[in-house]
Amino acid sequence: MGSAKIRDRRCLFGITRNGVAVAMHAVILRYLDQVARVGSIRRAAEKLNVASSAVNRQILKLEAEIGVPIFERRGNGVRLTPAGEQLMRHTRNTLAEWRRTRLEIAAISGDIQGEVRITAIPSLLVRVVPRAIKAIAARHPNISFRVIDADPAEHVEEMRAARPDIALIFIDKRHRQYEIAARLRTALGAIMRVDHPLATARQVTLSECAAYPVVMLADAWLLDAASENEFVRSGAQFKARITSNSLGVMKETMKAGLGLGFFTPTGFVDEIMSGELVHVPLAEPGLAASEIGLFVHRTRSSAHHISIVADELKREFKAVEEEITAMPRRPA
Repeated sequence: MGSAKIRDRRCLFGITRNGVAVAMHAVILRYLDQVARVGSIRRAAEKLNVASSAVNRQILKLEAEIGVPIFERRGNGVRLTPAGEQLMRHTRNTLAEWRRTRLEIAAISGDIQGEVRITAIPSLLVRVVPRAIKAIAARHPNISFRVIDADPAEHVEEMRAARPDIALIFIDKRHRQYEIAARLRTALGAIMRVDHPLATARQVTLSECAAYPVVMLADAWLLDAASENEFVRSGAQFKARITSNSLGVMKETMKAGLGLGFFTPTGFVDEIMSGELVHVPLAEPGLAASEIGLFVHRTRSSAHHISIVADELKREFKAVEEEITAMPRRPA
């Protein structure tokens, strides 16, 4: 009886019974994960499309087997006990590893599939990311994408929790769970309409820009730390006509001549090449160069679908860098 119970316990976590593979990562793991996420057996059952009694029965059975409660029952739902939290780490690691294994098996047969989660600064979401997705979709239609243009709090939490598989953000060495697979070197400047009084200058200072209406970033995360510090040190007092974190809104207002904005040229290549806007470098030394990194999660980078996306983004980094180099230059 004792050995039978051990075999059943091993089967529960998707190993074997009498040497034969059973339903990998049994139903109970999905039940546990969903109940923990929503904090309710009833709501979890609805999401899983099963009877709540079936979910509760499986949880009670497992609790009896391991000898400790997994969930604390409360009037308005359930929450994990300390033992349940330990079990949940195992459960989610097991489910994640199983998903990765299934993708790897599919890749062996040539069917590359899976979802890639990307977080990116806005200037890369309008050019680099869409072009990469288009190229990948033509070759690997079963790769899907979850693209995040997060607000500052969400962006910090995304990286801290290591949720993105790939992140396209300003270089920050604090993200130790990621490796920098490529760098896009560019410069912060003042972007304005071609008929702006400063448009013909070789370079401008922040103080000179402060004499005119500006379109200001609502979120500091859209600049790197060095650039943000340089703005503070300059002491320039800007007259913000519009404050926004929407690149689309800011681009249209600059094209309408309502103000100048401070950006790298990355998200404005087409408008600069067509002559609608100009990019005038800023004279402050700390703003002379910026680097945007292609961050890839260290432990996920070997997955076929993630490495394919990372490789395509590397090519797009190189392409946009060449486009920026070819842009019209200010007269000497």
